Amino acid sequence: MSAESRISNNGKFSIDPPRQDRPPLKNNIFDAMQKGNAQLIPLFPHLYPGAMVPAGAVLRGGPDKNYGEFRHHNTVDEVSIAFAANGALLKTGQFFVGGRVHGVSSFLKDEKNAENFVLICITQRQSESQPQHEVISMMCSGCREEIFRYEFDVIAKPDDSETEKMFATIPESYKATKKFSDDLEARTCSKCGHVNDPFPYDSWGWHNYAEQSDTVFSARQILNEAEEEMVQGLK
Repeated sequence: MSAESRISNNGKFSIDPPRQDRPPLKNNIFDAMQKGNAQLIPLFPHLYPGAMVPAGAVLRGGPDKNYGEFRHHNTVDEVSIAFAANGALLKTGQFFVGGRVHGVSSFLKDEKNAENFVLICITQRQSESQPQHEVISMMCSGCREEIFRYEFDVIAKPDDSETEKMFATIPESYKATKKFSDDLEARTCSKCGHVNDPFPYDSWGWHNYAEQSDTVFSARQILNEAEEEMVQGLK
């Protein structure tokens, strides 16, 4: 959905109708996350400037589960709705606006309890014109000092779609946490000397989203090339 709007002659606020190549879409977050390949996935393909980007997140506890914790810094707002929660820090139906800097974890009271889970929709609006600046940072588990910082910009183009590019937060989170985990110096706090554990990025499935996205992009290209060859052969 576009954020384009106008004030009509009678002074009422209205939203322009969607473009023909961007028809209204609907999705069911329960169905989408049942088949999701990561703990966070976009529910719609639109990523262009001003687009509303709802993303589903589902996390469940278990004896071997460990989601860790990091901080996400974002120059655009994130609005969240907990569609269902059990044994979580959130309640079913809870609505909240996250801070521009906010902690990210499983939101579960006890990650080791397999009965605990949460299903959330997190919606951000893509920046209209300025680059969207994001940061993934890590805190020392010993003294809570910031010990790692990974920055990246998201610059949306007019026709950006998930059919051609990834929802940047997911692969960048994977790059950031893997970089942190692979660097002993980055995990060692300069203030208190504590050596922090590697971040359990595999638990989030970000690499699955990135790998499958790259594969699908390549598959689309192969299909398009095959179509062009077929058309040329008919001439």
